[in-house]
Amino acid sequence: MKRLINFYALFLNLMGAFLALPLVTALIYGEKTPVRAFALVMAACFAAGLLMYFTNREDLSDMEMKPRETFFIVATTWIIASAIGCVPYMLTGAIPDPFDAFFETCSGFTTTGATIIDDVEVLPRSVLLWRSLTQWLGGMGIIVLFVALLPRFGIKARNIASAETPGPTVTKLTSRFTGTAQRLYIAYIILTAALALFLMGGHLSFYDSVNHALTTMATGGFSTYADSIAHFGSDYVVWVITAFMFLAGTNFELFFVIADGHPLRALKNEEFRLYVKIIAVSVAAIAAALMMKGGYSSLYTAVKDSAFQVITIMTTTGYATADFDLWPVFCRILLVILMFIGGSSSSTAGGVKVIRVLVLLKMIKKEINIKLHGNIVNDISIGDQKIYSATLTHITAFVTLYLFTLMAGTFLISITGSGDLVTNFTAVLSCISNVGPGLGGVGPVRTYSFYDGFSTSVLSLVMVAGRLELSTFFIIFSRFFWDPNRV
Repeated sequence: MKRLINFYALFLNLMGAFLALPLVTALIYGEKTPVRAFALVMAACFAAGLLMYFTNREDLSDMEMKPRETFFIVATTWIIASAIGCVPYMLTGAIPDPFDAFFETCSGFTTTGATIIDDVEVLPRSVLLWRSLTQWLGGMGIIVLFVALLPRFGIKARNIASAETPGPTVTKLTSRFTGTAQRLYIAYIILTAALALFLMGGHLSFYDSVNHALTTMATGGFSTYADSIAHFGSDYVVWVITAFMFLAGTNFELFFVIADGHPLRALKNEEFRLYVKIIAVSVAAIAAALMMKGGYSSLYTAVKDSAFQVITIMTTTGYATADFDLWPVFCRILLVILMFIGGSSSSTAGGVKVIRVLVLLKMIKKEINIKLHGNIVNDISIGDQKIYSATLTHITAFVTLYLFTLMAGTFLISITGSGDLVTNFTAVLSCISNVGPGLGGVGPVRTYSFYDGFSTSVLSLVMVAGRLELSTFFIIFSRFFWDPNRV
């Protein structure tokens, strides 16, 4: 128990430190109510964190988490972060309803980008920065950030960080996972800063550039404007953000492979190649459909809108430059499929992940070969790495749990009578894949504000479950989890 309390104490102090950024922003812009709100929440985090730390001091350098503690810490940390993060919304009056405020914060930390705010432009700048910052903090993982900033966690931190990292596996880029976490965050920070500079080169203000850089690299999609990226009316901004969304949806480990002088090895990566192929085929197919049936007369505009919407959906960023809910049915169905697939493993994107889709396709090919040629030896491998049966079982179980959660979530939010079938189905799909917009009532130019407290609570939990790869979240609800003789 002391280890858990000690962990939460340090986590609260970390939250307090990041709350200082919107506090400073409120001071710069003279926003009196937000100053008081952020100062109060920051002080409460520091006070609680320091009290817990000094009354339960314990050296964490040799701390070895048991499986139960690992799953419990990861799942509850994301819930606690969302609970703390929603308080400034309520205190400033930006989102007075606690259910809506919790939904917005969950959407931020999980980088979903779904919102209940109909007119985001009237909110204080400090609140909008906090909204963007929650996405950036959640993009690479709260626990991974914790490990990167607290190196005394050491190699024992690998298990706890792996429980929240997107993708089937976590590769060690250095001999200690702390080093891996630090290298991932260095790349994350460099790409975020680079994007901010590129956006300022497109005549965006420093404030808008920083906000959109934070939410783009996190594949979150929160914007400071109601009409998202379309607000800027700039092809330059559209293409820059399109490029960086593509990078954010790529496996970050490939950046280090390239940095180490092996660009060809990165290009030969099977997951990356499938990622590029899916995007290229989808962009071409949707652009063609827009020219033939979507009312587009300019091929350039069709390609630009198609490329942006395909990449923003597949990387689960959730920005918009066009109302794709008005596009031909073929285009909308293809975008729904991309919501399901998502980005690459070890990226900030959500969804099932390209690596799992790749393995599933290889499993299907193997079954077909067995049917055609008999019981032949046909191992499944990715590159030169053999995929063992245990991994195949885990991937199959994940996809099954994903589909079950999608069906159950759609059923639950339909109980109160809110939304139609398309709206509710795509809302849950969008939340579990951490995309943001869906179709119908939750389309790219609409919000989730019509849902009641019960529905937003369900969707909030679905977002957290999806961000934590489902099993990490759902395992704490198992009765076996609480049996010390079983876990």
